Amino acid sequence: MNNHYIELPNGAVIIGERKEETRTVSMAFAMKVGSADEEDSISGVSHFIEHALFKGTLRRNAFEIKEPIERIGGSLNAYTGRVSTVYYAKVPDTYASEALEILFDLITSPRFDEASLELERGVIMEEIAAAEDDPYDRIYDMTIEKVWDRDFGRPILGYQDTVGNLKKEKLTNFYDHKYVANNVIFAVSGNYNEDLLKNTEKKLLSIRVNGSKPVTKSPVISKKPLWIVERRKDLQQVHLLLTRDAPGRRNKDDFDAFKIFNTLFGSGMSSILFHNIREQLGMVYNISSEFVSYADSGAFMINATTGPKNLDNLVASLKKEIENLISRGVTEAQFNYGKERAKGKLLMSTEGTLQTLSRFLDDVVICGKPDSLEDLIARIEALTIDDINDSIKRHIAGPWNVSLLLPEQMQDSTFLTEEHFEI
Repeated sequence: MNNHYIELPNGAVIIGERKEETRTVSMAFAMKVGSADEEDSISGVSHFIEHALFKGTLRRNAFEIKEPIERIGGSLNAYTGRVSTVYYAKVPDTYASEALEILFDLITSPRFDEASLELERGVIMEEIAAAEDDPYDRIYDMTIEKVWDRDFGRPILGYQDTVGNLKKEKLTNFYDHKYVANNVIFAVSGNYNEDLLKNTEKKLLSIRVNGSKPVTKSPVISKKPLWIVERRKDLQQVHLLLTRDAPGRRNKDDFDAFKIFNTLFGSGMSSILFHNIREQLGMVYNISSEFVSYADSGAFMINATTGPKNLDNLVASLKKEIENLISRGVTEAQFNYGKERAKGKLLMSTEGTLQTLSRFLDDVVICGKPDSLEDLIARIEALTIDDINDSIKRHIAGPWNVSLLLPEQMQDSTFLTEEHFEI
């Protein structure tokens, strides 16, 4: 296995991990731009550009972008986040050069014709409507919008009115300013050769540069605990999302410890939340925790769905689990579960070229340079049970933000009238 990390004079970065034992190659161009880089009036522009690029380039129409890759069994896709937009493909190793040509054309020569933009605007409007209809998407978006600062709080998809007003000139201006060499990362994993890297380097050096230096951004978390409630006619269950601030990635020791805590607390059917609240008490179908982290800050979330009659008992049970963790700490068995599961997930991610690519792309976008798998495993191995318990006490005691999606006719419960969740 060979690893590559190349910083080009124009600011572009190439990162690769060669896996000669595979017969596939996954590659991606990541642009260090996302919804957190937008202004309110153009909210959703990063996501709109992601869609628009697939409608055609100056050399290829939409069919000619997708068909050559799908015809040989490969896949081509993209996604937009808050700090990056990623365009990726996975192909048999014999088609790596063709995939590179298509992806590079995709990000460097958009057509942006009016007719295609109008068609795609309608698609995005439907995507926004679907997200608003989906209870999990809705409670997540309405929480982030209030809990994080304005830049990170805006929905990635944008709003109906802003997307409706994103004309060609606004897309072109944003694209011209952001799709520049010093915002580009190329990542590749699989059975590729040196010629692919040399070709990529030549292509990246041809991309224009602007004078601005990319700024690594992190969300600013509300210091005042928030109570966010929305009632809907189409719901029969209660959707609950509890959120707290959490460590950023630059504080590696605290980040690693809290990541293990999140794993043992809410990841998998053997986690504390799933075992104690779903399996033992039977009051939920879905329950889990999530740890989202940027360079200097992050968020910890507990999400659950239950019937209206179970809400008070669910909240009481969650408080009990958290209080036990703060006062007693995790058990040796829980600690070992968290460490072994985290290590196992990392090792299993090495089997797939796309999983490997995603892991180190995420690191480069947020932290600048990826850690090796060996370093990540060593950091997990070095953690002690005291490290986990110290991180728990720092981050989950005190007031929490509460978000609820409720059936419109639901009667107030004890929890709804108390309006707080504090440990």
